[in-house]
Amino acid sequence: MNKRIYWKKIKQRGAIIWDNADSPSHPAGYPTYIDGNDEIVEDRSAGWFPTTYYFRYGPNGLIDPYTIYSALRPCGDKRNPHEFEALVYDEDEGMYDGWQDVWIAHPLAFQTELEFVRQHTISDGSGD
Repeated sequence: MNKRIYWKKIKQRGAIIWDNADSPSHPAGYPTYIDGNDEIVEDRSAGWFPTTYYFRYGPNGLIDPYTIYSALRPCGDKRNPHEFEALVYDEDEGMYDGWQDVWIAHPLAFQTELEFVRQHTISDGSGD
């Protein structure tokens, strides 16, 4: 498959997720904090953050219970379709720790974040 078509398929699928993901940890949205009046305040100055997930081991193969990651979003281009990035969240510090670049050899073999969420959503039995 030529790189242009390959890259188009990668972008259409969207974010992908490692198969060792356990469950969501922080929902997507703006970071929040508790103000002096004990009210929850959205901090829009930092921007919107994607959902982060717990993993049985990290992208470098090491287990780090204090570091969690978002799904991998494509950030390459048709010349380099294997470049992805994941948002890193440091549980120990309680803050986002930037984006980590990850090279994925076979991104079309990964499950998408949407597929993962559908598989791990508890049905309420209503059939909706």
